[in-house]
Amino acid sequence: MTTPDPALLAEVLRHALDGVAVVEGGDAPRVVYANATLAGLLRQPEEWPVGRALGEIEIEAPADPNATTVGIGQRVRLRRADGTTIECERWAMLLPDARLALHYRPLPRSAPGALAAAVDRSSGLSTPEHLMEVLRRDWSIAQRDGRTLTMMHIDVDGCRDYLEVFGRSATDNVLRQVGRTIASAMRRTSDIVARLANDEFLLLGVSMEEGRAREHAEQIAGRIRALAIHHPRSRTGRYLTVSIGVVTVVPPRDRGSDGLIEAAQRSLVAAKERGGNSVVSGALE
Repeated sequence: MTTPDPALLAEVLRHALDGVAVVEGGDAPRVVYANATLAGLLRQPEEWPVGRALGEIEIEAPADPNATTVGIGQRVRLRRADGTTIECERWAMLLPDARLALHYRPLPRSAPGALAAAVDRSSGLSTPEHLMEVLRRDWSIAQRDGRTLTMMHIDVDGCRDYLEVFGRSATDNVLRQVGRTIASAMRRTSDIVARLANDEFLLLGVSMEEGRAREHAEQIAGRIRALAIHHPRSRTGRYLTVSIGVVTVVPPRDRGSDGLIEAAQRSLVAAKERGGNSVVSGALE
């Protein structure tokens, strides 16, 4: 029998669709390994969960996972960096040396009257349907209260070229990494990031001044450049970059929320026309 390559297995586990944590230590289990998907669900850097007590990650969950829960799905909630929570089903698998592998799978919101299914399983981000539903709700509230809403439309520069060079699997892994980076930059519990089809993302923010929104978009673009993902066909430099269209408005009382999405898309087109790797601010027409 051929011995599996540990590095290959680690890379497969890192990009698993479920969040995975390995824990050890009976009554007070601690995380000794966490994959990138779990970090994305927590909206934390990938290295953050390691060394944490399980109770710092889970809330409203059984106090100590043990052999009696192995193979049984349990509903738990994960504590995210921005103070929000995400409901998951957790499965446990017993490993050697009394360790447990915990798999977390986000659950859609399915209760009557709840928002649309909130989480895209492949990325850990919000679904577009969820973001649109929240936008319609927050648009009405902002119209009433005179608050600002910000929409960012983010596109990965040269993603089709990257796909041609490295293939679908590697490209999907990179897009998940970009999505996690965008999510980790969120600072308000009200911020939402959704992955659209292919290589695009939307970010919805509340009560952000126009200048601050532009700075935030620049920071996101900088964080993605700092990932240093090699892109041999990039037209913007050595590494993978993004273009961002950003629009901040106090919603007019006579306009619907669709105009905000359209304005962000126009700004994104302008950023792409500049050659990419840029941020363009726009306005409602």
